[in-house]
Amino acid sequence: MKKTFLFPTCFRKIGWIISIVTLLYFVIGVIFFEAKYDFNFKMPAIVGYGEIPFFSEETKYFVLAHTSFITTLFPVLMIIGLVFIAFSRERNEDEYVSKIRERALVWSVLATCAVLILANLLIYGLDALYVFWFDFLFFLLLFVIKFRIDIFRFNRSAKKDEE
Repeated sequence: MKKTFLFPTCFRKIGWIISIVTLLYFVIGVIFFEAKYDFNFKMPAIVGYGEIPFFSEETKYFVLAHTSFITTLFPVLMIIGLVFIAFSRERNEDEYVSKIRERALVWSVLATCAVLILANLLIYGLDALYVFWFDFLFFLLLFVIKFRIDIFRFNRSAKKDEE
């Protein structure tokens, strides 16, 4: 029997909680508190301070860098939450669900590549780095949306077949 590297079903709930709380913090902070909701702290860094590594005299290595929640912990928490949602085992994990998962994965990779190509052609400078940085979140979000829609359609058609 093939071994699948999926999390247990309960991880999906944990992923939803992490993702929703993190996203709510971000959205409520942007809408109601503007820049005051983002807090700064020090974090260990391999490379810090210079805008572009190896091209700045300010670049330092193995330091405690000043960073903010939005640029550091927000993406990490969202990635953890979305990975838990995307790669948790279904209650009835069978071969057809695996096929749906595979199709959603391929679809999201192709869509993400299309966005990356457009971003590479149309966005330049440090803004392009931000786009590439958040691209993995976009990939996971697309995968979760596509997979959940396809599972919903599959379950709905299975119920119709039973009637």
